[in-house]
Amino acid sequence: MAAVSSTGPDTRRVLFPDDVLLRRPTEADVPGLWAVHGDPAVYAFDPVEVHRDHAHTAGWLTPITEHWQRHGFGYWVVLVPPTWWPDGVAGADPADEGRVVAGMGGIRWYEKPDGERVLNVYYRLAPAVHGRGLAGMVIRESVRAAAAVLPGTDLVVRTRPANAAARRVAQRAGFVDLGPDPADPGMQLLRRQNRPAGPAGGDGPVASRA
Repeated sequence: MAAVSSTGPDTRRVLFPDDVLLRRPTEADVPGLWAVHGDPAVYAFDPVEVHRDHAHTAGWLTPITEHWQRHGFGYWVVLVPPTWWPDGVAGADPADEGRVVAGMGGIRWYEKPDGERVLNVYYRLAPAVHGRGLAGMVIRESVRAAAAVLPGTDLVVRTRPANAAARRVAQRAGFVDLGPDPADPGMQLLRRQNRPAGPAGGDGPVASRA
């Protein structure tokens, strides 16, 4: 499911035809993000990471918003139509137009222990929206954004070995499962080469900005 076509590397806001919106997060998104990240089911493979309260989510969000300020890209808030999750928290931005916060995903700089800098791809979504292909949409858009803003910098997904669903989504997007992360054997490492956007990269046009 591709986003509407556009040009340029601006990744702050991405609108898909089925009314899914990815956008740059702000501090006002804390309640919506806590509704997702405070749910133990979201961290079934990392129970110690469950957010305790809004303050926990606010502290977790700070480096994410700072990354956007420094680099002009990062993790998006994922918003979906309210019919997808009637109990979800509405987005904080008036331009969200009633969509509800369903999670977060995107790309962010990650420095490996050997000093190599790669782009970490993150995707974590509320169980209520699972089964709609949303994780695949987020990871594919992450690949397109990376090809637009930092071609040549490889992407990685790091997940728990037991999280087979997360690995399958990454593999369908072209990531290769390299096995346990040498720097952290408790994590599984998947990697994908980052090619330039457009026909040469084979990944189609960069998604549109709404």
